[in-house]
This record gives sequence, structure tokens and C-alpha cells, in this order.
Amino acid sequence: MAPAPPPRPRGRSAIQPRPLRAFEAPAAIEVFRVIGRRLSQVWVDNSGALAEPGPAAQRLREFVCWRTRSRAGEQIQERVGGFFLVTASDACHPILLCPPEPLTPETAFVHAQLAQARDVARVAELMAADRLIEVVGRRPKTPPSRPGDTLLPEDHPLVVDERPDDLDETPAFPRRAGGGRTWS
Repeated sequence: MAPAPPPRPRGRSAIQPRPLRAFEAPAAIEVFRVIGRRLSQVWVDNSGALAEPGPAAQRLREFVCWRTRSRAGEQIQERVGGFFLVTASDACHPILLCPPEPLTPETAFVHAQLAQARDVARVAELMAADRLIEVVGRRPKTPPSRPGDTLLPEDHPLVVDERPDDLDETPAFPRRAGGGRTWS
């Protein structure tokens, strides 16, 4: 009789698959941790087309970031959805490797792809300068934090140099169908 197959992974492995790539920096590098979003100057209508400001239009949102530096023991991981900083304590936070740029009507619908391309190019640049080393990625203990859900005032700067006092680092645990109830 054949041995039973190993148990299927449960829990966080379903939430946090392995990263596409992971890196460590021998020396600190500048990163931009997402701390929220602000309303942009780009308006769209209900169909998603560019529109003039008005009651039938809504504004798109853009990332606001805190300029900080990576530390020893932290990993920069490329995952579906962008780059993440995995701390030494295995917390996970969304980051950009290049400063965020404001949305414009010309880039509104490709803004995320352009930011991802800039970050991928930055990784290549840092690897060529031996400032990033590719490593085996470790799994964070929690899902990524969701500071991007925090709406900041529209006049808030895109980049701040000081850590915000009210930075929400709570992991975004997935919601369960049925109001979070589990049945056994």
C-alpha cells in the first residue's frame, strides 16, 4: 500500500505564496513604504473614461509613501502585485523602490505598470552595483499590511521623510465568506 500523500499546506501558505524573487541588501538602500493614498487630479466617469470634474465623475487615488531605508535582516520581495519589504520579524509591507509619481491623464491607466517597470529597472541597477543579492525568499508570518486603504488629505505630499505616528501596520487578514464565521 502506498504511503499517504503529505498534507496540503494550509493557513498562511494559501495567503502568502512564495515570492517571484527575493533580495537582501548588504548595506541599507532607500525604499518607499506605502502609507496611504490621496485623491489625484485625474477624474473618471462611471465607464472608467477620463472626465471633467463633476457629480458624475470620481477621482482616482495615488500612493503616498514614507521614504525610509532597508535594514539588516530584511528582504525585498517581488510578488504578484508589486514589491514588499519583509522585516526581520517577518512582517510584510508594500513598498516602491523608486519615488512615487503623481497620476496624470496620460498615465492614469498605465500608472501601476510604469511604477512596476521602474522598480524592476531599479532592482537590475542595484544588482549590477552589488547592492542587492538574490536570495531564497522566506514567507512572512502575516499577510501584507494594507496602509493603502488609508485615505489621506488631497494636499498631503506624495513622499514624507518622517515615519507617520499613525501608520497602520495591521496585516490585512482575508475576510471569510459568511461574516467571518467558521463552521466545524
